[in-house]
Amino acid sequence: MTVDELRQDLSQRIGRPVERLLTRDGNAVIELVDLYQPSPAGFGGQLRLRDGTAMTWELWLEDGDSWNFHTGSLTD
Repeated sequence: MTVDELRQDLSQRIGRPVERLLTRDGNAVIELVDLYQPSPAGFGGQLRLRDGTAMTWELWLEDGDSWNFHTGSLTD
């Protein structure tokens, strides 16, 4: 999976277009490894929707079978 493919997947999960993916610290994402967290295993960071909304997100593997997803509002 590429960063663009993940951005598209997150857009579908949220139901709104994601414009940019950022690391948990707010830095630009170059590769998927920038978003990976080993424990608990999964991916996460910040994102910006096309309308300017800023959000946090987490995507983690549960039970070795299904992916759980959570978003939240990003307060500056």
